[in-house]
Amino acid sequence: MVDSDKTGGGPDGLRVELKRRLNLRELGGLPAADGKRIKPGHLYRSGELTDLSEEEFRLLESLGLAFICDLRTADKGVEVPTPRIGETPYVQLPVFGGNFSSSEIPKLLGQMAAGGKLEDPLPGIYRQFVTDEHTRGAYARLVRALLEAEGRPVLWHCTVGKDRTGFAAAVVLLALGASEETIAADYMATEGSRAEATERILAQVGAVLPDERVLGFVRSVLGVSLDYIRSALDEMRSAYGSTDGYLEQGLGVTEQERMLLRERYLE
Repeated sequence: MVDSDKTGGGPDGLRVELKRRLNLRELGGLPAADGKRIKPGHLYRSGELTDLSEEEFRLLESLGLAFICDLRTADKGVEVPTPRIGETPYVQLPVFGGNFSSSEIPKLLGQMAAGGKLEDPLPGIYRQFVTDEHTRGAYARLVRALLEAEGRPVLWHCTVGKDRTGFAAAVVLLALGASEETIAADYMATEGSRAEATERILAQVGAVLPDERVLGFVRSVLGVSLDYIRSALDEMRSAYGSTDGYLEQGLGVTEQERMLLRERYLE
């Protein structure tokens, strides 16, 4: 746990600290279908829940979460376990891709040695979020869990709350009838909520390979870009005809189920 003095100012101060440090924020208030907005205090997204103070634990317990969904791979879940928040159920739905780690440095070195250009892999990864069978299964199960929550608050997270979590937020927002502009704005809001996590990963990479070309590449990959989320939305249209087609054919979410989610999570 962290020193409780690092967080303060009551619940609002704790929320600001959690957003700054863990990229933990909610979708409440965002515009959705039929001129309605998402209910505050119901849909939360985050990076991994680490170094929580006792006050932060109590704040998370007070949210009344129906479940916490971990989108990280099993090995990462073992390395940095998601802490138990009271009696909140824990669901692991691993999504592969969208997670840069130091294990990828040898590949970067090989590309550099061969004189190759370090290309940003994330547009391709976001397209794979849409088409990969295993990944579609994970996001379909997330929507199933959301339906089973029956309108209670939920939280999903990955390592830094950017790629797998950001795509999950896009899926939920699509189901709730949000516009692509709203989805893009929520995605880009991550830029101001993960500076500390980015610097931590850069320090880990720099300790192994203090090469400015690699560090510059890693910094760009750890950031957000409209091209990333647009790549996913474009792939939905390309593969399924429309974003609604992706929800129906790719994830198996019916129109009736989307209406039920809107009934429960919009106001």
